[in-house]
Order: sequence, then C-alpha cells, then structure tokens
Amino acid sequence: MDVIDSLKEKIQQEKEKKGRAIVFWYDPAMQVSLAELQESLKDEEVVVRELTENNFFTTKVELEIKQPKQSYLLYAPFPQPKEQHNYLLDILLYSAEFKADEVAVLAERLGVKDNVLRPMMEQYPLFFRSAKRKERLGRFVSQQSDVRDLEIAMVAVLVNSPSPTISRITRSLLVAGIEEENNKYIGDVKKYFLLERMYELIQQYFGISIQIHENPLTYILEVMLYQHVKRDALLSANSLDEQYPSTLPNVCAILVDDWMRSSEKETLVLEQYIKDTEVTFQLRPLLIEHELDQFEKVSTFPTIDYLLIEKLIDELEHDVSNVKEWQKRLLYRKGTYWGKKKHIQQLYDVLLEAVRFTDRKSFLKQYDSRSEVYGQYATSLHLIDQSYRRFMFYYTKLQSREIVDSLAQSLTNWYENVFLLKMATESNYFLENNESTHVPKQRTFFSSSIKPILDKEQTRVFVIISDALRYEAGAELSERLNKRINGQASVSPLFASLPSYTQLGMASLLPNRRFSIDKKFVYTDEHSTSGLVNRNKILQQAHPDASAYHLNDLLDWKGEANEYLKGKRLVYFYHDVIDATGDSKKSERETYDAVERALEAIERAVDRLSALQAKRIFITSDHGFLFQLTKVEADAKVEAVTGDVVDQSRRYAIGSSLSVPEGAIKLSESQTLFENAEVVLAKGVNRFKTGGGLQFIHGGAMPQEVITPLIDYRRTEMAEQVNVSVAMLDKTITNYRIPVSFYQEESISTDYVPRQLKMAFYQDDERISNEVTMTFDLVGETQERNQTIPFNLVEKYYAIGETCTLRVETIQGNKSQIYKEERFTIRMYDAIY
Repeated sequence: MDVIDSLKEKIQQEKEKKGRAIVFWYDPAMQVSLAELQESLKDEEVVVRELTENNFFTTKVELEIKQPKQSYLLYAPFPQPKEQHNYLLDILLYSAEFKADEVAVLAERLGVKDNVLRPMMEQYPLFFRSAKRKERLGRFVSQQSDVRDLEIAMVAVLVNSPSPTISRITRSLLVAGIEEENNKYIGDVKKYFLLERMYELIQQYFGISIQIHENPLTYILEVMLYQHVKRDALLSANSLDEQYPSTLPNVCAILVDDWMRSSEKETLVLEQYIKDTEVTFQLRPLLIEHELDQFEKVSTFPTIDYLLIEKLIDELEHDVSNVKEWQKRLLYRKGTYWGKKKHIQQLYDVLLEAVRFTDRKSFLKQYDSRSEVYGQYATSLHLIDQSYRRFMFYYTKLQSREIVDSLAQSLTNWYENVFLLKMATESNYFLENNESTHVPKQRTFFSSSIKPILDKEQTRVFVIISDALRYEAGAELSERLNKRINGQASVSPLFASLPSYTQLGMASLLPNRRFSIDKKFVYTDEHSTSGLVNRNKILQQAHPDASAYHLNDLLDWKGEANEYLKGKRLVYFYHDVIDATGDSKKSERETYDAVERALEAIERAVDRLSALQAKRIFITSDHGFLFQLTKVEADAKVEAVTGDVVDQSRRYAIGSSLSVPEGAIKLSESQTLFENAEVVLAKGVNRFKTGGGLQFIHGGAMPQEVITPLIDYRRTEMAEQVNVSVAMLDKTITNYRIPVSFYQEESISTDYVPRQLKMAFYQDDERISNEVTMTFDLVGETQERNQTIPFNLVEKYYAIGETCTLRVETIQGNKSQIYKEERFTIRMYDAIY
C-alpha cells in the first residue's frame, strides 16, 4: 500500500467514525505536491487545503464556522509546530494526524506508539516483512503497550498463541514439543526474533533459570510440574527442590492448572509429559516414605491416585480404615484431573461404595432383637444392601478387576455369610412365630394413598409401578429426585403381600378387598388382575377417569402425550426392567445394571410428567428381590414342593395339599391373602429345586424381597440454591497463600439445593490465583456448614493497600455467571511463602 492509498484509508476511517474527516499531514520532506494531492483525492469528497504561516485563522474559520460538515485534508509542507506555537492545536486534538513514513503508518494501524514500534522494526526487520504477522500483531497490542509488551506479542504471533501472555506462549511452545530440534515454532523464533530473549522473558515470568540446561523446554516443563506438586504437598523433596527451584512457584502451578482445563488435543500432550516426568522424578518411591495426608491434595500425577487406591484397599481388607476420612478423601479425588479419567474414576466409584459399605456394617451391630426385622431394615439396614449393590455395579463395570478382586471377595463374604444370614434368621423367626409388622401392608396402597386424594381433591394422580424395584433402590431414587429444584420426594416402606411375586404384588396395588388364584391368574374381587386390559377395568370401576399404560408408552409419546392423558384423574404406568432382566437365566447376572437402568428411566418419566404439570406422582413396586452374584451352594437348595401345585418358583409354591420340605415353611391363613390356596415359602435364602435362575430370586420373606418403596413425589415451587458467603471480617491478604472461610447459609433441604461455585482472585480481568471449583451441599447445623478453601496468589509485586477481588461464579450446566464479588486488601509487608 503506497502513501496515497494509506491517506485515503485514513480519511475514510475518520468519515466512518465521526461523520466528517479532518486530517492533518505534516510533511517536511514534501513527498507530494498540493496539485498531486488534489488530483489524487478528487473523488474522495474531501477539500485539500495547504497550511502556511499566515492562514491559520482563515482555515479555522472555514473549518468551524463556514463549512462545519465538510471533510478536509490540511497539508503542511513543514514539521508539526510545538504545542505552544500550534494555532490549530485545538482542532488537531479532536481530529486525526496522518504520518507518511512506514513506521508511523504501521504504528497508527497497529494502534501502538511510534517510539515503541520503531526500535523493534529496526531490530527485527524480517518479522515485519509479513503482512500476516503484522495483522496478528495488531490484535495483541494497544496504545498502552511498551517495548516488553510488544516483544511478548511478537513471540505470541510466532508460536501461534491465542493471547499475548507468557503463560499461554509457554504452553503453546510445550504443546509443540519439548525437543527444540523437533519444535515447529523454535525455528521461527530464531529467524524472526531472538531465542535467547524469548527464554529470558519466560525466565523472568516464572522465576526460573534455564541458561545452563541443554534442553530448556524439557526443563521448563519439569519445573512447572514440580511446582504444581509442591504447591499442594505437605512434604519436601530436597533433591527436587534444588533441581527445580522457582521464586514464583504459584505462577508455575497456575500454568499447569490452566493446561489441565484446556482442549482435549492439548491435555493429551500434557498427559504424556506427566507420565514421562513421573519416571524422571522417581515419584513413587519418594511418596511411599510419607504419610497419605502429606500428598493427598496433589493432583499432578496419576501415581498419587494409585498409591491412595492401593493404601485404601489394604486398609479395607484388614478392616483398619478410617471410613469417614476416606469418604472425604475419595470425594475430593473424584474431582481432580486424574480422578475424572475413566479408569481411575471407576476405581474411585468402586472404593467409595466399599467405604460406605464398611461404614454401614455398624448398623448390623446395632440390631435390636426386641424389634422386628422389617422395621429396622427400612430404617437403616437397607443401606447395607444399597452399598453392596452399588459396589458390585461399579465393580462389574471395571475393565481390569484384579486390583479389587480380593476386596470384592472379602465384602461379599461378609454380605452373604454375616448380613444375609442374620436377615434370614430374623425373617424365619418372624414367619415361624406368626408375628406382625408395623410396616404398612402393600394391599392398603390404593385405599390409604390414592383414594383419599381422588375423593377430596381435584389433583391428578400418577402411579409408576416398577417391577422388582426393592426398597434400597427406591430410597436412592428418592434422593435423586430430591436434587431437583422443583420437586420434593419422600420414601416410606410397604410390606409386600406373601408370596412376594409379580402377580400378587400387582393385584395388591389395585383397588381390592378379596384375593384368589385360578390357574396362575390372581383375582381381586373376582376380577382378573392379569394384563393391562384387566387392570384398566379394575381402575375404572374405582374411578371412571382412570387409565393404565406401560411406562415406555409415556417415554415414547411426543406431542400426543397430552391427548392420552387429557381428562384423566388417575393413571397407572407399569414398568418392567429389573424383573425382566433377573427372571431370565441368561441375563440374571445383569441385575444390578438393570436397577440402574430402571432408576434412570423412572427419572425421565418423572421429568416428563412434571413437564405435563403433574403435581402428585407415586412410585412403588410389586416386590423386591434377593441377588447373589456368587455360586449358590448346595445346602441352600431344598426339595421342591409336591401336591396340587398351581404356581411355583425357586422361592414359593401355591396350591393345595402341599408338602413342606425341610428348609421351607407353610404360611398361616393370616400370612397370605389367598382365600383358596395354600402357600409354602423357602426359608431364609433357600431355593427350591425347580426351574429358573438361582441368583436372582423373589417370592420369599427376606426383607430385600418384601420391603418395597412408596415414593410420594410432589411438584413444588422451584427450590432455591443455597446461599454462600465469605465468613471473614478481616479481608486482608498478608501472604501469597490465602485461606478463605466460606459459610453455607442454609442446610440442604426440600427448599434449598446445592450450589456449585467457581472461585478465583482477580485484578481487573486478570486472574491472579488458582481457580477452585466447589459444590456447597452441606447438611447440618450452623457450625457444621463452614469450609475453608486455600488460594495461592501469583507471586508479583503488590503495592501496600492495593486491592483485588475474589470473584465467585455459580456454575449452571456448561455456563457460569457472577454470583458475588468480595474485595480484599493486600498488605504483604514481608510475604514469605
């Protein structure tokens, strides 16, 4: 672009910005004549005036009074006068100046000062020969840029950094390779800049020294990683301290933090570097010599996660673990970089449930023999089943199980030979002594929970019946539903009808008075309860605006859902995932996986119904189940029942004139609903020698089979997220390491749900500390809802009395928004980190 073209561009820019253009050109070299200018600009709608020593006043009058809207080029064939002698200075200040030499033109285009750009163009002429490089440079500099800023911006252009910061430049360099000869950017830096100067800028920023190292990039990487470890470790490694020192350790650590949050392409490179550096540092033998609490917060290397995993497994197998501390530790590790990786995350999921299982073993020790088993099961003992199911669910998902095989065997041994044996003994006692339970009967569900609403309210009622959804799974579902911001769930137990199998359980949840059986079909009040059509008829006899569907229908409906449900007061939805999986010998080993799929499907159904303005949703089941993943031993198998058998399975037989083999018991008339049949149950965990699977069973009287959930879910006003405040009267920073106390103002409840926050210290828009993500989900009294979180400030000079802001953002999905900002005052008179 020549001088005239640049001049035209300048005039056009001024017109676009201000409506008219007044452009001064001081040209002591007289590069063009007045006539040339007038000819060149004749199509630009601009008046060309030549300034002389005698026409300042007339020019001023013409520009400001006579022609206030006309555009002008004021050409002066002499240098710009000093301000005290420049009689058009007031106009110059609100107009624009055109400079014709190459440096001046580029400085103006880049928006950088002439005296900053000129020495750089003289020192690095090759850099400025590329229009593309100059264009990118313009994005990184401003009028406030000094020589150092311009140098950093030039390096940012050469290493293809998205921003002109040393931290981002360093990351771009390292991502491109830590061997100089193979790094695609090093050649450009050598050719168009100075490699030594780039390293000097990096050294200054990170407080390191790299002159003596053969491979500077490798050394830079290792310093960054070591300082990231050191920030969170409560130990010192003298040899590594001496080898990888930094006077600005937090600056180094933040580079790794940001890299871990970057794109997948960049983090894959970092992961390989980390694994290689683990070997270089010989980290494992170093850490083994120290206690866990000295490095449990370090998130740099996966070796730390594996050491923690090995230690926990050993403690659990020897029953010496501090389960409360391990739960906190595991929840923290699950949120770290490596803890989110699939393989380690799966191990943490398994071990967290193992820790919970171990903790809940104490419930069995607290068993009160004066109270019946079923009430105690609903209160606390079901949590043992829940932890074991979740443990086995995650365990079976592991690609490589060897590391936890022995732990799984140990937990299973206790579960089957201690816990289930105790439950079997107590349920046998219950049956043999014809005892009664305080747990509400399943057969009262309709009369106690549904009919009062239909009689007294106009509310629509929806019922989801999920086959074989046992109580502990229902309790977990209730917890999940309570995390919604517009719903409230409560769970209570029901005692399933005996024998605890599908046909009788489904009948018990319908309107009913009397029960009978004929050729495997269960009747209530002489109406067959088998199949959707018959259940529809029974429901409509109780209320004309009732209907029944399969739950999958609801999940499959699109816009027609409103049409199907229009005018309905009562709707039953039937769901069969767990029972369908467990009752098949081919798929029964997938039972725990089926439970998870069932819970997810029910959650989707609740969301769908809530979107359709459903206010009352009940979730229950026909029966539970007992599942043993290990081989069932011969002593748990008893002879099949003989006689006039109408229906039977591994756990029960229904008919007349029935035999009662050893290991079985015949129910009394008060223990079963059938008026025309006898019922024989297998005791404890016994199985009859009949067809069908051995691992997934139901029909008996074990708590896992007969205690079913009744979840009452109500759509409510939208719950609020808990409020969180900084609990510090003195917001003064005296050290680079800052412990900040936070107070969660409300306990988690149906009215308040957790709040996830992202927090860091800022000055203007520059982050000057590590960034912490924390979910505030505490339950308890005031004194139990305090948390202290450490932040590490970037080491740089802070003037006494200077301020910074703790920016707190609420995370919602993939977005975040400012929640609150707290101003802190910096007074580091003698900061020692």
